[in-house]
Amino acid sequence: MLARQPSLLANSRVFRVLSRQFNTTPASAVVCAHERRANKRKQYDSSQNARPGRIITESHNARSILDHSSLRVTRQLEMLNVLMGFEQANKYALMDPRGNTVGFMAEDQTWSSMFGRQLYGTHRSFNIAVLDLNGSVCLRIHRPFSLINSHVTISDHNGQTVGESHQEWHAWRRRYNVFESKRSGMNQFARIDAPFLSWDFAMADEQDKVMGGVYRDFAGIGAELFTDYGLYAVCFDQLALSQRYAATNSSSSVHVTEHPMDLDRRAVALGAAVSIDFDYFSRHSRVGFGGIPWFTFPMGLSHNSSSNHDDYE
Repeated sequence: MLARQPSLLANSRVFRVLSRQFNTTPASAVVCAHERRANKRKQYDSSQNARPGRIITESHNARSILDHSSLRVTRQLEMLNVLMGFEQANKYALMDPRGNTVGFMAEDQTWSSMFGRQLYGTHRSFNIAVLDLNGSVCLRIHRPFSLINSHVTISDHNGQTVGESHQEWHAWRRRYNVFESKRSGMNQFARIDAPFLSWDFAMADEQDKVMGGVYRDFAGIGAELFTDYGLYAVCFDQLALSQRYAATNSSSSVHVTEHPMDLDRRAVALGAAVSIDFDYFSRHSRVGFGGIPWFTFPMGLSHNSSSNHDDYE
């Protein structure tokens, strides 16, 4: 069944609408530094993706999206949300550091998901498909209903789990634990521990060295105050991170690892970016339709499906 979905999506109205909306995005909306020497060096060590147990390898169709130093993620402006408070399905464009569109992300649109968006807002469950430029499904991002801490699972187009991102409760800090799939179970490879109201979500390893991160950029006064439109930079290697921190004059206080993330970890970082967007930057989606709060509808806490989580690799 999953094998047939890419061809169906390629001809679907959703994909045509996404292409028409996002291919006109101006390159001036820069949210990450320009990629240098792109044709002179590999973006990642290909031997890492040849290791046993890797799911996204050289031949995987998700490579066309993840094989970049960083990705710019742009969330579509939802006009019905702005004008009427009607929560629409989230849609994102994925661009490389040069501003070229390399893919899209689209939340599934069904009758049940439509009612869930209105009733539960950002606490709703969702399924998001990551599409390449041909409309083929490369990855899927799933989150069950969450009352307090969110939990997203990233899988490939065949349904094989690549990794997970778990939000960790804290009174004021913004924390996530990030896992990759191993033969022995889920293995934690990074942690996010961002300060109060931070827009920078650095992914650090066990030695507290930054290996990647999700960084939100300012979209303008109007967009920030009245919409959920968002601009993000998802950085995957030392080049993108060094440029990012150099632009904010904080490079001297940040220790960046020399080893770029493999494609599996990059996919998990992209899933974490979606979770962060829902958890902290969807302010206009927090209350149900008609002003009815989410807590008036009884549902259980999110179920943590991964009970076998090891320590850092």
